[in-house]
Amino acid sequence: MAQASQALTTQPGQQPATDTAGSGPRRDGQGRLGRLISEYLGDRVFRQLALVLGLAVAIAAGVGLVMWVQEPMYRPLFSDLPAEDASAVMDALQTANIPFQVDENSGAIMVPMDRIYDARMTLSAQGLPQTGGVGFESLRKDPGFGTSRFLQTARFHRALETELGRTITSLNAVRSARVHLAIPERSAFVSEDRKPTASVTVTLFPGRSLSDGQVRAVVNLVAGAVPELSAERVSVVDQDGTLLTEQSGGNGAEASGEQLAQQRRIERNYVQRIRDLLAPIVGRDKVRAQVDAQLDFSVTEQTEERYDPDQTALRSEQISNDRSVRGEGPNGVPGALTNQPPAGGQLAPVQQGQQGQQGQQGANAQGQGGQGGQGGNAQGQGGQGGAQTQVVDASESATRNYEVSRVVSHRKGEVGTIQRLSVAVLLDQPTTTNDAGETVADPFSADQLEEIRSLVQRAVGFNPGRGDTLDVVSTEFRAPVEQAPDVSPPLWEQPWVWELGRLLLATIVGLVLILAVIRPLIQGLLGRDRRRDGEAREDGEAAAQSAQLEGQSAEQAQLMAERAQRQVESGGGSRGSEEYEQRVQAAREMASSEPALAANVIKSWLSPEGSSE
Repeated sequence: MAQASQALTTQPGQQPATDTAGSGPRRDGQGRLGRLISEYLGDRVFRQLALVLGLAVAIAAGVGLVMWVQEPMYRPLFSDLPAEDASAVMDALQTANIPFQVDENSGAIMVPMDRIYDARMTLSAQGLPQTGGVGFESLRKDPGFGTSRFLQTARFHRALETELGRTITSLNAVRSARVHLAIPERSAFVSEDRKPTASVTVTLFPGRSLSDGQVRAVVNLVAGAVPELSAERVSVVDQDGTLLTEQSGGNGAEASGEQLAQQRRIERNYVQRIRDLLAPIVGRDKVRAQVDAQLDFSVTEQTEERYDPDQTALRSEQISNDRSVRGEGPNGVPGALTNQPPAGGQLAPVQQGQQGQQGQQGANAQGQGGQGGQGGNAQGQGGQGGAQTQVVDASESATRNYEVSRVVSHRKGEVGTIQRLSVAVLLDQPTTTNDAGETVADPFSADQLEEIRSLVQRAVGFNPGRGDTLDVVSTEFRAPVEQAPDVSPPLWEQPWVWELGRLLLATIVGLVLILAVIRPLIQGLLGRDRRRDGEAREDGEAAAQSAQLEGQSAEQAQLMAERAQRQVESGGGSRGSEEYEQRVQAAREMASSEPALAANVIKSWLSPEGSSE
């Protein structure tokens, strides 16, 4: 209204037109008034449009912020599932009214973080996912009437394979595992009896591997779950087709591991000796040493038996003497001739004595040489008609046993003896500062290196006879590159911190929208309405005052003031742009019908008295 009123001012020295029938100055004033009113209205429409757009943007931002805060955070539930298992899992989650999402990049099924445990319990109750197959829970189902024994056995074997695969998957390095059992049927013939075998395929996580102990654990686990299955008949293969059981090798591998550990202990012991010996001379961080010890783990046993023929001893002696005496009867040719007595008076004593002596000699000869029988016969023949003779049989024998000196020795060679040592020692080249303040190298002298070499030889028990080698080298060490410390995940990567951050961000954005956008807009609307109401009242009072100045009656001025007041009251408040247009049109008609009055009102505004009033 103030701009419309300013448009009614006249040029200095120009009288306002008093006719209403189209004088030039009046038409020109009306044209300027219309243009100013149009510009004012256009600016107001633009402001109203900007206000509406600003409110719409603020409301949309607030709604989006609320939705973003209320949206739950999703966490992976399962990943790398086959298509059939993923479909079954999603159907089960949808049936349980658990929201889920599928990651487009990895294909992982994600559920809200606060319901991830409910989802796992729900899926576990339904036996999902069935990536490893159906285990012993399948035995709870009714196999149905008429199921053959073969099907029941195959069903049990399949369940056993699944359970073994699940157990092997529980290892940290194993992502998944499958077990195949080949269990033959029992035969009534012993010759046709075959032993069961098993094959295990493991899929490892990237960068992981199974140690020999873990491979043996898997083999023993499978062998212990199947009757009559020995560990030698179990094969373990990884996803790359590498046979892991060949690397373990049973007891031989265990012995090899122990031997290697013993070798490493000996090498570390020698290295520590060298460092402790040279650290006071060159410094703890200025010496590096490596030792390669070749050990002999072969087991040797030796048994030795020696005899000394020069050293003998009588162990036992046995002497036997046999003597027997028997009588000899008459002998000769039977008949009367031999039985005739000798002639009377014809004695032959000498001959009998000689014959007896001969018989005695024959008896002695028989005892010594075994020919006594012949002597006896000769005596008997010579002593015809004489007395009986006696025969003596004698024998002697001796048995002696001698013991020869004998030595038996049994030796067992020591296991793990050192066959050869290879020692390498690296020393940091010492430095010194010259007169110019520069750091220059000060290498060891030949005598110093020889002394160090001699010390190391004594420390490790250097033996040239078995081929030991020792090298001592001095060179400059390079400064090690500092590595960044292994920092644990920061606090802001924790899930609860993200949730708290989302709530704080939503609160801050909401306060900014309220304080910086919505509140100024509302205050601007209310302020402009109040200003328009005040300007309308001031216009009515000015019009009444001008009417009194031009000599009009007080009743007419009061009438105009009341008319303006009614227009203000009828158009007051914030009823919209239509009421504002009506008020502007009423003011325009008033200025057109009473130009002189409008000019006086403007003059009163511009005069010092009017402004003071």
